[in-house]
Amino acid sequence: MGNCNMVYTDEMSELTVERLVEAVEHMNSEEIERCLDGGIRVNDPIDKQGHTILDKFAVEHAQMLNHALTVRARPEEATQHFLEMQEAAAQVLKVLHQHGAQLSAQSGHFKRGL
Repeated sequence: MGNCNMVYTDEMSELTVERLVEAVEHMNSEEIERCLDGGIRVNDPIDKQGHTILDKFAVEHAQMLNHALTVRARPEEATQHFLEMQEAAAQVLKVLHQHGAQLSAQSGHFKRGL
């Protein structure tokens, strides 16, 4: 999952599919938008199995939800953390949707390690 507020400082570095995947792993909507606006195609496969970045988002979001149920914190803190994670995920989904992201035909064959 990582830090939801992570921001890359190297604005001039190469935009790659790997960078897009990492941005989804960190739920970094600004970096995702930068990658997609910079020419990374939203529905191109991100792995040999043909998964798309929306497939990756779905897996990461599911892991976030599972993590939220195991957080050891006071209820107020756990709730706040959950809300922050959900807000970050919603922003990422909005960006992906605005760019036309679709699940792949392989999305029914998810593996946890995607």
